[in-house]
Amino acid sequence: MAIDNMVKRLLDERDQKLALIDQIASTADDEGRDLLESENQTITGAQDRVRALNNQVDRLSQDLELADTAKNRIRALDPTIVAKDFSYRTAGDFLYDMIHRTDNPDADMRMSRYMKRAAEHMGFDKANTVAVAGGFNGLVVAPVVGPVLDPSPTGRPLFTAIGARQLTSLTFNRPRIVDPNFSTGVGVVALEKSEMPSKAWDIVSELVTTKRVGGYINVSEVLTEMLSGSLDMVVSHMNRRVEAYSETAVVAELDKTTAIVPLTGNDSAAITAAIGTAASTVVANTGNLPTWIAMGPEAWGSLIGVSDLAGRPMVPPVGPVNAYGSGGADAYFQSMFGLRAAITPAITDKSIYVGNSFGLEIYEKPMPLMQAFEPSVYGRQVAVATFIGFYSPITTEGATPERNGTVKIDWT
Repeated sequence: MAIDNMVKRLLDERDQKLALIDQIASTADDEGRDLLESENQTITGAQDRVRALNNQVDRLSQDLELADTAKNRIRALDPTIVAKDFSYRTAGDFLYDMIHRTDNPDADMRMSRYMKRAAEHMGFDKANTVAVAGGFNGLVVAPVVGPVLDPSPTGRPLFTAIGARQLTSLTFNRPRIVDPNFSTGVGVVALEKSEMPSKAWDIVSELVTTKRVGGYINVSEVLTEMLSGSLDMVVSHMNRRVEAYSETAVVAELDKTTAIVPLTGNDSAAITAAIGTAASTVVANTGNLPTWIAMGPEAWGSLIGVSDLAGRPMVPPVGPVNAYGSGGADAYFQSMFGLRAAITPAITDKSIYVGNSFGLEIYEKPMPLMQAFEPSVYGRQVAVATFIGFYSPITTEGATPERNGTVKIDWT
C-alpha cells in the first residue's frame, strides 16, 4: 500500500536525522570541545525535521484507525475480532499500537496478541535451535582442544634393534673373507718335523650403494607466523615419513632370505619349537648367536593370547616365572627368549624374523634439515633426507651364493 511505503520512507529519514545528531555530538565529545555554531544549527534543523516526521507518522497511523466507539461496537458484536493468530495489515497499524500501548487498552491487547504469536527464540547455535530462532554463532569460536593427532607410526623399532652404522661414503666396498678350506686349514700333525697343513684364503668385496630417501614441502610464511609451532609440526611429520619408509625397507631386505621355518600351530609348544629352530639356523648360517626377534602387531597380538599347558600366559604381563618373556596388551615385549624384541607396524602379516648383525647390516647418513626461502610467494621450501644402504653378507659361498643370516618364521 502507498501508506506503508510512505511510513517506511518517513521512518528511514527519521533514523538518518537521529544518526546525524549522534555523530555530531560524538565528534565534539571525542575532541573535548563544545558544539560549533554551525553544528548547533545543523542539530536544530535535524530536531525540527524529526518532530515534523513524528507528526506525519502519527497522523498517518491515526487515520487508519476506527473511532473508539466503532471499535467497541465491533468488539461487542464479535469478541473474536482480534484472532489468536492476529497480525497487522500495515506498518502504520503496528506503529500506532506500539506508541499508544500504554494509554489505549485496545492497542495493548492487539500488541499482546501479536507479540505472543510472533515470539521467536535465541539459541547458542542457530542451526541446532528450533525454527524461527537466532543464535550467537558470530560470537562463538570453536576451540582447538589437545595436540594434533597424528595416526601415522613413529620411530623405527626394527631399524634400531638391528642397529645402523654411520656412513662415510655414499658408495663403498664391503670386504669379506672367502675360505673354502676353513675346516682343513689346520689339523693334527702326528710326527715331529712333519709339514703342517697350509691353506690360503681370499678377501673379496662387494659394492654397496646407498639411496637417498627424503621429501620436501612448500610452507606459507603466513602459516609459520600466525600459528605457533606449525613449522615444527611440518618437520616432525616429514621425519615420520622418512622413518616409516626406512622401517619398511628393512623388512623388505629381511624378506629376501630363503631360510624359512614354517609354523602352522597356535599353541605354545609349536611356537617355541619354531623359534628354537630359527635361532639354531641363525647360528648355523652365521656362526653367531641371534640377538633380536622381530614381528608385526598381528603376531604380537597372537602371542599375547597363547598359554602353556598349565594355562599360564606364554608372555605374562607381570611376575613372569619360567616364562619366555614378559609383556602385555599395554606394552610391547622387551625381550623374548632372551632376544631383543622389535614390534613394528612395517611387518604387516604374521611373520616373525630372527637374526643378528651378521645377517643384515644397515648403513645410514642422516642429512640436515634444508630450507630455502621464496620471497616471491612469501614462503619457504623445507626438505628432509637421509641416505640408507643395506648389505646382507653371504652365508654360503658357491655359484649361487646364499644370504640366509636372517631366518623367517612363516606363521600361517
